[in-house]
Amino acid sequence: MSDIFHEVDEDVRRDKAANLWKRYQTPVFVGAFLVVVATGVYSFFETNRLKTAEAANLRYDAAAALATDGKDAEAVAAFEALAKDSPRGYATLARMRAAEGLAKTDKAKAVAAFDAIAEDKGVDRLTQQVAKLRAGVLLLEQGDRQKMADRLGELVTANGPLRYTAQELIGLDALQDSDFDEAERVFKLILNDQEAPHAMRQRAGAYKALLDAARGSAPPPAAKEPAAPAPAPAK
Repeated sequence: MSDIFHEVDEDVRRDKAANLWKRYQTPVFVGAFLVVVATGVYSFFETNRLKTAEAANLRYDAAAALATDGKDAEAVAAFEALAKDSPRGYATLARMRAAEGLAKTDKAKAVAAFDAIAEDKGVDRLTQQVAKLRAGVLLLEQGDRQKMADRLGELVTANGPLRYTAQELIGLDALQDSDFDEAERVFKLILNDQEAPHAMRQRAGAYKALLDAARGSAPPPAAKEPAAPAPAPAK
């Protein structure tokens, strides 16, 4: 008798399993299909990404070789082309290299290129700051002090890795322009900042010595000649 109940119980379990399979076989197949498709899509895009990066790397090396060989115009063109259709990292690096190449022949265009990178919200902050610094250096070389200060002003006040370099450049520019008060103010900022790199503080000390020497050798202001006595009134 127990065997009959056992067989009935087995039949019931088989029927339940069959019903469950009929009910859920479509979602199971769909889920399995989606997993396979997702894996295939990921594999495709990952392979494509690696191929794209490899191709960009080869193009970058070729452009860099042109720059090394002194073919500046060709190198700039190659870097600019690479910047247009490469992954973001390579594109940003290519834009920086193209701007560096322009600096050898056309500083105004180079400044504009660095400015564009510095203002691009899609570029990481550190690269933006480096672009501002390079634009400031080029403007310093051109003697445009105000525009240089405009580029470096934010870097001087920002708590970033380039603030000391920006301070140093502004101080040197002020020293070269005989703006001794401004130069002293900036060099003291570096000297009194315990977080400033040791080598940079040493340079600031040397600049301060040059500043003091320049002040000592500066000609004193001309003494005012005594006013001529007023003519005696006529009798």
